[in-house]
Amino acid sequence: MNTSAPTVNDAGSHAAAAARNGLAGNSPVQGMRHDWARLPGHAVEVWLSGEYVASGIVDQAADDDSVLWLAGAGANTRRLFDKSTGYQMWV
Repeated sequence: MNTSAPTVNDAGSHAAAAARNGLAGNSPVQGMRHDWARLPGHAVEVWLSGEYVASGIVDQAADDDSVLWLAGAGANTRRLFDKSTGYQMWV
């Protein structure tokens, strides 16, 4: 994660702040993301109840932001994460 860029906790509701900080466009705003459908191709960290779960590249996400899949890497297989369970995605 790039610690030199400003952090925006809810990128979905802070688009104007992202534009002011030069963070709008193709690269996602750093922080917790609620707009999972916009994350395919981006590196994320997965958290649940304040504990780190996994990290990886988002392979695919549902259009309604309800679930996403992290691409498999090495011995790890592709994994599904469900927003309603409480998983959080951080960029």
